[in-house]
Amino acid sequence: MKNILYFILLGLCVLLSCSREEFSDEGPKPEPVNETPTIPNLIFPANNQVCTNFKLTFDWEASLDGNGDAIAYQIDIATNDTFDNILFSIITSETTRAFNLEKGITYYWRVKAIDSKQSESEYSEVHTFFTEPNAGINHIPFSPSVTSPKPGDAVSGNTITLDWDSTDSDGDPLLYDLYFGTTNPPILLAQDFSVSNFDVSVSPNTTYYWRVVAKDDKQGVAIGRVWNFTTN
Repeated sequence: MKNILYFILLGLCVLLSCSREEFSDEGPKPEPVNETPTIPNLIFPANNQVCTNFKLTFDWEASLDGNGDAIAYQIDIATNDTFDNILFSIITSETTRAFNLEKGITYYWRVKAIDSKQSESEYSEVHTFFTEPNAGINHIPFSPSVTSPKPGDAVSGNTITLDWDSTDSDGDPLLYDLYFGTTNPPILLAQDFSVSNFDVSVSPNTTYYWRVVAKDDKQGVAIGRVWNFTTN
């Protein structure tokens, strides 16, 4: 009888021990929550702008994704602000897209970001613009090229002169927007100035990113590459 009781107690101990091990098993960790990309900010055409050129390059700022996922963008162009009549709806991995439009039309446009897990941001605000009836073909400026500091350069000093070059085959006067900062893509620092250089204040042991957008007086826009340099 004692032997039977002993084996019963031993079996219960083994069963309870296994149960504890099963309950102590944490199991697979849950997948991290996917974050929605930030809403894109529209740059060009500006809201309520009158465009003398019907071939336009649309431009918007890049979105950010907390998970580091690749981002694509959907741009919609319509003839009403409710987007019931969408003329173009394109998905692209770039932050620019050129379209041939009609003359003498009021357009509306918006952009949203989509990450690689198909999580979508809200749409941007809606911008409207108008193409003049006599709008014509305008050659956009050549993309700005860097003069100094060269990409990857290490520079010294508290103030650095950013220098670049851009020309226009039509001979149109150019204005520039400068994007500059410690993040990539950089943020807008100054806009609509006519000289091709700009002084910026910097801190030591820091990497800076910058980009120049060249604009002619017929709404032609050329967006330069993002360059970078470090400070000693």
